[in-house]
Amino acid sequence: MFDSDLEIGDDEEQQEIEKLFSMATAHVMRKANVYDARDLLELYALYKQASEGVCVTPRPSILQMKARSKWNAWHELGDMSCADAQRAYVEKVHKLDPHWLDAMSSGGGKLSGWVVHSIESVPIEETNRPEHLKTLFDHVKENNLQRLREQLTPADLVQLDDQGMALLHWATDRNAIEIIEYLVKCGANVDQRDAEQQTPLHYAASCGHVEALRYLLTLNADMDLRDADGQTCIDVADDEQICAMLQAELQLRKGTADN
Repeated sequence: MFDSDLEIGDDEEQQEIEKLFSMATAHVMRKANVYDARDLLELYALYKQASEGVCVTPRPSILQMKARSKWNAWHELGDMSCADAQRAYVEKVHKLDPHWLDAMSSGGGKLSGWVVHSIESVPIEETNRPEHLKTLFDHVKENNLQRLREQLTPADLVQLDDQGMALLHWATDRNAIEIIEYLVKCGANVDQRDAEQQTPLHYAASCGHVEALRYLLTLNADMDLRDADGQTCIDVADDEQICAMLQAELQLRKGTADN
């Protein structure tokens, strides 16, 4: 399908690639919770290469596991051109979901850029783990609220996994609103920190999850908390809508405090 459609040549063909790339990023935003973490990491790297070009940013410290994984994946693309990265991104999405264009056409997908968020290097055997061996973290990643209800204990709310993330961080990462609500109702701290001192609000902002962000803000999540790099939720936000929401909330809270 894509052999002829994605040949890079004149301006018209390049515009078609850019259009497909925009549609593909919007599709991934809607389907990210069902994709494997390794595929999401590859998509993240291709997105950065397509949007910003060759990776020239400093390599994060070894303590910043997630940021380091992102950087490595992006840096490994070398001098791949932005156009080739766009093409590779679209081809990757087509490989994962051959009918994605049909879904976008029927669903009226939003044509906007998006940075893939779920980048943890989860071993492939973990994704194929038998049901009876799955952990609460697996249930959250799979958006399985029923299994979570059956097994959750208060102690589980504060536990961090091997990626340094709590259940609430994973739920936010997956934009699993019902699970976020359930975890908070059960006593999860809305400002809980991960191993890099990021809160769920950091995750919602950096992932571009409007629904999760809106819900966390209704819970009065602290917008001033900084992660290990000294960044607030506003600092890690890339999406224009997310930035606008955070700025509006900041002004609202400031006005309330002044009064």
